[in-house]
Amino acid sequence: MLINIRGKLSRVVAPKGMAVVLLLLVCLLAAVALYPSVAEAARKKSVSKLCLNCHKGAGSLMTKRYVHKPVAMGLCTACHNPHTSKNKKLIGSELKDLCFKCHSEKRLLPGAVVHKPVKDGQCLACHDAHSTDKKGLVKDVGARACYSCHPKKDIAGGKNVHPEVRKGNCSVCHAAHSSQRPGLLVKSTKELCMGCHAAKSAKLLAAHSGLNVSNSDCGSCHSPHSSDSAGILKKNLHEPFAGGKCDTCHLKGSKKLKTTSTRLCSKCHASVMSSFNKRYSHLVSGVDGNACMNCHNPHASDGAALIKGQLSRVCYTCHSETEKYAEVSSYTHSKLGQCSSCHSSHGSNERYFMKAGVETCSAEKCHETQGRFTHPVGKDIIDPRSGSALDCSTCHNPMGSPEEFILRGGKDRELCIKCHQV
Repeated sequence: MLINIRGKLSRVVAPKGMAVVLLLLVCLLAAVALYPSVAEAARKKSVSKLCLNCHKGAGSLMTKRYVHKPVAMGLCTACHNPHTSKNKKLIGSELKDLCFKCHSEKRLLPGAVVHKPVKDGQCLACHDAHSTDKKGLVKDVGARACYSCHPKKDIAGGKNVHPEVRKGNCSVCHAAHSSQRPGLLVKSTKELCMGCHAAKSAKLLAAHSGLNVSNSDCGSCHSPHSSDSAGILKKNLHEPFAGGKCDTCHLKGSKKLKTTSTRLCSKCHASVMSSFNKRYSHLVSGVDGNACMNCHNPHASDGAALIKGQLSRVCYTCHSETEKYAEVSSYTHSKLGQCSSCHSSHGSNERYFMKAGVETCSAEKCHETQGRFTHPVGKDIIDPRSGSALDCSTCHNPMGSPEEFILRGGKDRELCIKCHQV
């Protein structure tokens, strides 16, 4: 043993048995420090044994190949409150909050795009809380798990099915929790497709008129899952593309377009182009100077009129504030997302691109009687705040509201005094 004597360290032989005493003292101090956590774990475990007096079937949970750690340790109260809870099955807190106590949110949700069940805190949509024979405590594996929410007929219902979809390997392309890319893709579309389809293979070149498509967006023409068309091409094809007349839009033997403005489309779609010549026009700067390509795919689409994707998704690309507002609103219009039901897509002389101005709501035969027996609306009824005609949207917000009937204010007083001062 070293001791300090007048500033100098000197070695002193400890009395016999002193080392043993010191060792015991260290062990005792460690036991005292650890006792609370050890005692708490032991207490919880004894409580869990008490649970099994009634929940006798719970013992079989331990026989599965993969057992959730708290279950394996017998710590029922790690997740359940033994007395009372506002949550089903006496869960101690909101499910999402409960899971993230152990499973780091930063690790599971690093991406900007989050899978809806994860975003909504519905972890048990995919995972079993106690035990399972499948890795990751998932309820099912591969596509079978995904098809519980994404109907198989919508994904793999076409005559021609992508090989990985046929095998049920959704995770080859998609992340389960979150991603930085749309569609929860694990890599960019280019990386995913070129990972299996060699860019310069004779087969791929022959299918694309000898053009190198390695830098193209494969998903602009092909369905990633299945299709009734050969080559899993999308359902609706642009007429020149379907007929192999690429030089209608492109310079012969090149991917380069003949012109990059909307004039390229107007040669065939003159009547559509005239609809932009209205007081309110959707003709804005577009992809490569062509506004049409903001919303339409020039080659193929599963949507009508060669729309790039689901209508609401196309609109929300620019009108993201509408999507965000709708997400946090308690009440929304029943046709929210079916934008073209009420709005003209290209241009309109009516505010907000409404199809029939102030008569849009009644013209759609959804609200034929409104305005007859309630507050009057129409061109003769003027909003004192704006000086414009009072219409349905003066009082109702079709994009969403915290108020019932998507009102812009409380129906008992708040809404009325916006115009009727007291």
